[in-house]
Amino acid sequence: MNNPYNENDYNDFLSSEGNQPPTGISKKIVDFVHRDLNPEHKIVFLKLLVIQLFIGLLTLLFCPQFELSLTNNHKLYHYFHYAFGTYGCFAACGALFIGSGAVLASYILKRSEVRKIRTSRFLYFLSISMVAVSFFLLFGANIYFTAAGAWLIGAVLGGLSMFELNSYFRNSLLPN
Repeated sequence: MNNPYNENDYNDFLSSEGNQPPTGISKKIVDFVHRDLNPEHKIVFLKLLVIQLFIGLLTLLFCPQFELSLTNNHKLYHYFHYAFGTYGCFAACGALFIGSGAVLASYILKRSEVRKIRTSRFLYFLSISMVAVSFFLLFGANIYFTAAGAWLIGAVLGGLSMFELNSYFRNSLLPN
């Protein structure tokens, strides 16, 4: 029976000079690891935008944003409006719209991408929210300044809080 902890093999390993891999391969490996551990902001933003686009379309099925809906189902909108008032309703809709995308993003994106978002999280969620409002305008939604302000505040705060909370859950509950 072979001993897996053979002292001779270990001593041979320590005394060997070893072979160096070619410099080109070493550089490619280092560059790959660097890109994997430190992704570019534009790539992370595009991934977050795609996730938000998908989830945003789903939320438009049951909660209209600025009276823009895929199903004309206004039950949740009316509930928010009666429960929180006009501006609270817009803030809640923004939080639901951006926050739901943030929840999914915190689990789908790689840990390095989540860390990258956390370095400038306010800017990420403000940008995503502004892009969303721009899309609403493009698709003909009637947007008023005060309503958009309440929606943006809710969207940014909802996105930030849901992202942070679910990033924490991901890191504490899910192993690497």
